Amino acid sequence: MEGSSSSSLPVVFSKLPIDTKSQKDYYTKNITIEVSYEKLDLVLEQPVDFESLRANGFDLKKLFEDQGWMNYFDMLNGPVYPVLVKDFWPRCDIFTQEDADREYEFKVAEDPENNR
Repeated sequence: MEGSSSSSLPVVFSKLPIDTKSQKDYYTKNITIEVSYEKLDLVLEQPVDFESLRANGFDLKKLFEDQGWMNYFDMLNGPVYPVLVKDFWPRCDIFTQEDADREYEFKVAEDPENNR
């Protein structure tokens, strides 16, 4: 989406409130967005760039090396699979904490001995 202005982007959730708990009658599940595969752009970043930090006077790499965190940063900065992300993202469902709690209580009530 580089180079596009915010005014050219569609307003997707203009009628959906952010606070869904206080207006739960207004909240609708299964809202989908139709975005074609070709128009779904990924922004690939390097989350932690120790070289840029060092160049700007913050040499933090040694601190993380001493604590054994470099494998974690290698995972963060590791490969991204754009085809997998583009296939996965449109199929995601979002559940509220209230829905998750309700499902949990239902499963526990089904078989309280085995489902805790």
